[in-house]
Amino acid sequence: MGYVENTQSNTEILAKETLIFPGFYTTNIKKFSSTDTSSFQGAFSTAIANLKNDYTKDKYIRDEKFEQSWDHIQGEARELIIKLLEMYCAAEYSGFILYKELSYKLKETNSVLSSGFSLMSRDEARHASFLNKALLDFHIKPGLGFLKKEHRKYIFLPFSWFIYSTYLSERISSCYYITIFEHLESHPEYSIYPLFSFYKSWSEDENRHGDFFGAIIKSQLQFSNGLKARLICKFFLLLIFSMTYFKHKSNDKLLALLGLNAREYYISTIRKVNNSIRKDLPVVLDVEESQFFEELDICLLHISENEKINISNQNTLLKLIRKISHYSTILLVMLRLLIRSETA
Repeated sequence: MGYVENTQSNTEILAKETLIFPGFYTTNIKKFSSTDTSSFQGAFSTAIANLKNDYTKDKYIRDEKFEQSWDHIQGEARELIIKLLEMYCAAEYSGFILYKELSYKLKETNSVLSSGFSLMSRDEARHASFLNKALLDFHIKPGLGFLKKEHRKYIFLPFSWFIYSTYLSERISSCYYITIFEHLESHPEYSIYPLFSFYKSWSEDENRHGDFFGAIIKSQLQFSNGLKARLICKFFLLLIFSMTYFKHKSNDKLLALLGLNAREYYISTIRKVNNSIRKDLPVVLDVEESQFFEELDICLLHISENEKINISNQNTLLKLIRKISHYSTILLVMLRLLIRSETA
């Protein structure tokens, strides 16, 4: 436990210290080092110039809307907002550390990528700092022990996995934020906390990060040319889009608090992402038809059945046998989507 100053009342309030658990990732640095940025110099120059311009530098200023107590938000609503802040804080710290380390490791071997990652780490640090202050509004003081390198456990991702997942994470985040911002602009009665009014700037930052990764993808022939590239791209899109869509079940209460239907929100977000990535990828999925999401709903039903089996009192072997048919159906649905869900 620790004390933080409440600037509104000039008194000290007890702040609960909470642990933030960011993920730490790494990949094949040699492959990053060998990235030929000269072949797509225009794309890299534009992406880095936009990062250097730092268009949102003066946007993250806590204005008078924050100058009040937020103790009136209680119960489930308070828990949901704190959960959101902690989740985003972990993600931003994860991005900050990842990009900072990539910038350092590439400094001597690929100055273009090093520069881009350094600028993106700046953005992520700014976001994390802003979220830290938001948590203090709810008397939460994040534990930042993970900033010490000796406390981190890294997950190694193959280069293609790393590039696609990070690229799509930036694009999805951008669409997450702008969708909520636009909704609350039209329905201000659901703007229960002023953080959401900053989501437009947040979306713009994440979109510029996506542009930088888009330049990396276009510079890699294995990601942009040929049948293999198309198949790999489709696989990652289906994997990431399905995982994103499946979240609507666990985030329905939070989104309802903001006046959003969770399923419709994730469908809208995925469609926006799909349109935004056309300029970078050799193929995108056909997600405009409702059938794509209806197929994923079938997967959700079988995932739910397996969860019920997991908490049953049956022995491990019987549980496994019962789950086989559900796993088989999920696999068949995914294969069906992989084969047919493609658009130019």
